[in-house]
Amino acid sequence: MSELNRGILNPTQEMSSFGFGGWALGGDYWGPQEHRDSVRAIHKALALGINHFDTAPVYGKGRSEQLIGQQLKKIRSRCLIATKAFYTTPEEMIKSFHTSLKRLLTDYIDIFYIHWPRSGTDMRPGMEELENLRRQGRIRSIGVSNFSLEQIREVEQAGKIDYFQGGYSILWPFMKETILPYCRSRGIRFVPYGVLAQGILTDQGVEKLLISHPGFRHKMLLYSEGIRERIAPELEKLTGKCREEGWSVENAVSCYTLKETEAASILLGCRNRDQAERNFSLPPKELPNSIVEEIETLKIRIVPFLPKADNMFGHES
Repeated sequence: MSELNRGILNPTQEMSSFGFGGWALGGDYWGPQEHRDSVRAIHKALALGINHFDTAPVYGKGRSEQLIGQQLKKIRSRCLIATKAFYTTPEEMIKSFHTSLKRLLTDYIDIFYIHWPRSGTDMRPGMEELENLRRQGRIRSIGVSNFSLEQIREVEQAGKIDYFQGGYSILWPFMKETILPYCRSRGIRFVPYGVLAQGILTDQGVEKLLISHPGFRHKMLLYSEGIRERIAPELEKLTGKCREEGWSVENAVSCYTLKETEAASILLGCRNRDQAERNFSLPPKELPNSIVEEIETLKIRIVPFLPKADNMFGHES
């Protein structure tokens, strides 16, 4: 495994700096998904040194968990599996945890996240239950996903948070000055998703994605009319610079974000073998300064025009 593709989960086990995001494997939001494509994507990621696999019960009503569990069963001890549960009540969250264990064909979870917070609810009792599971060895690390800074502080009163997972990209960097400094000060490792802005930050182009993958993308704030028109010409400049330097936009943005945020591992969604190849096969060289400068120019020109919201989905929690 290359130096770029390394990170630490705990003192005795390595975590790949790029992780396999399993949302699309469930189908549903992202359209139909072929079983064969999912299997090939997982095994290509493994062949490229990826050992961090992230999923959740809501991804295809458990289908993503089942696929990942089936494919990693024989090499379970060499992989790091993360899954999640929505916060409703402590009892329901723990019930979801045990269901995930069955789907994933394992008796422990490496990272278990509270998936979304529930505003107006004291979530500390749920955190206490997760700490009980940690003491039993059923959970190795505990995380929270999509939490505000205030919600992180509240849950910390009941237990130790090891990971924070949140939506972040060069087009959605709003937590950089708030949550991320706090996480660093507390030793909470950051795992960003949405780094490629649901496909915007790739060579495919925004309009092509809207045509070829209608539906859920239209609900993303970055795909809203007016915003995508501003992004398109700046992305074209970045794409051209990447091609000059022999990089893909995906690889350039991922490597830039990894360094910028000091992330423990960046999640990249994969639907098939080709996407896994593009996401996880990196050029054997450092990201050129010319691309870094182009990315930073893009941020300066685009970020001030982005809508202000708690997350890139526009969800209220």
